[in-house]
Amino acid sequence: MTAATFGRLKPAPNAPVSLLVIDDAVIHSTIISRIGEKTGFQPKTAASYEEAVKQVGERSYDCITLDLGLGRHAGVEVLRHLATTGYKGPIIIISGAEKFICDETVKIGRELKLNLCDPIQKPVDLKFLRELLTQQKKKADLSKLAAVC
Repeated sequence: MTAATFGRLKPAPNAPVSLLVIDDAVIHSTIISRIGEKTGFQPKTAASYEEAVKQVGERSYDCITLDLGLGRHAGVEVLRHLATTGYKGPIIIISGAEKFICDETVKIGRELKLNLCDPIQKPVDLKFLRELLTQQKKKADLSKLAAVC
């Protein structure tokens, strides 16, 4: 799928709100996915850079969470890939990396014209994550409604 094609993908008006959880730690991706489900998202997971690229190539996502440490690859590589596809949805960095590294990665993502939320440090404040995902779900719902009108 080309970047131009990806930018034209539109979800069906009644399509579930989708969340891609990119994290190589199963426990973290499971927790984030469950919170996503509880806030109304339909989550999918990717445990590596390669899986993330494949998932993003197969469908569009309303929201993405991203860990910065993905084995041989860094989360910033995922951001660069997302920028080439024209991804416009919100990206939430959830990482155990030092705050400085998270903040710098957000700056890089914003320079790439990506929609990055402020980063969340691990261990994750689950209540805060739930509130943030709830906000993003509401925004995605409004966006889908606007696309129908």
